[in-house]
Parts: sequence; structure tokens; C-alpha cells
Amino acid sequence: MEVEKEKKVVKLTVNSKIYSLDAIHDAALKFLDNTYIFLDGDPKKEVVITLKGKKELSEKKLKDLAGEFSNELINSNIRFRISKSNKLIREYIVSAALVGASKDLQDRIKKENTNKVSSKEDGVGWDEDPLGIASSWEERYEKEENKD
Repeated sequence: MEVEKEKKVVKLTVNSKIYSLDAIHDAALKFLDNTYIFLDGDPKKEVVITLKGKKELSEKKLKDLAGEFSNELINSNIRFRISKSNKLIREYIVSAALVGASKDLQDRIKKENTNKVSSKEDGVGWDEDPLGIASSWEERYEKEENKD
């Protein structure tokens, strides 16, 4: 972090191997209301982020701004990593919702048996529901009432 008192700016140099450009942009978005943000450098190596308050800031406030930006950068980077690791789960949920919304689509998929993705661990396809999680409350309890 480098504070340039005469220009009333603070500069941060960020390693692009640690923080993606998307994470940097996401963090910057949170500060656009009160801060001018300038990005420079080589996105494959390092990015220089210059922060300048829209209102004049003291040296201490500039350092605080840089600290807040750094924390938001970590937060954004973690969100991107979690999002990447949960990609398959999100795709499964959306696929299940779309298939569940259309009876014709369900029948066609079962008939054609295309694009079936199976889990390596349990061999269950994306359109199967061995635990009955996707069944409605009525379906579950109606079956139990019929047994009685």
C-alpha cells in the first residue's frame, strides 16, 4: 500500500495469481459510490489499484479505505472460489427445477435417455431421486396414509 499525499490517493498492488480480475472488479463495485477507482498493470501478473475519494480524504482515511478495499477483495475472491466449487450443484438444482416444471420434458428425457450425468460415487443419475427428496409433501404422506 502506498499513500500519495499530494494526489490524495492510495495505491494497492495486487498479485493476479492470488486475486482474479473478476474478484477485483467485484470488490471495486462496492466502492463506486464514494471512490474513484483506477486499474492498471498486466492482469496476468499484477494489477495496480488506485483509490481516490470523491470527497477529499485525510491520509488516515485513505489508509482505512485501502484496508476496507483489501478486505472486500478477500471477500470477493472467496465468493468466486465458493461459486466455482458449487457450480455442479447449482446446475443440478436448475436442471431439476426445469425438468420438474415440465411433465412433457420429463417424459422425453426418460424416453430418449440423453445427457444423463451420473455420480461416480453412487451411480445415481441427475434425474433420479432415490431418497424421495424431490417428491412433494402430498406424495410422501399420501403413500404413508395408503399403507395404513
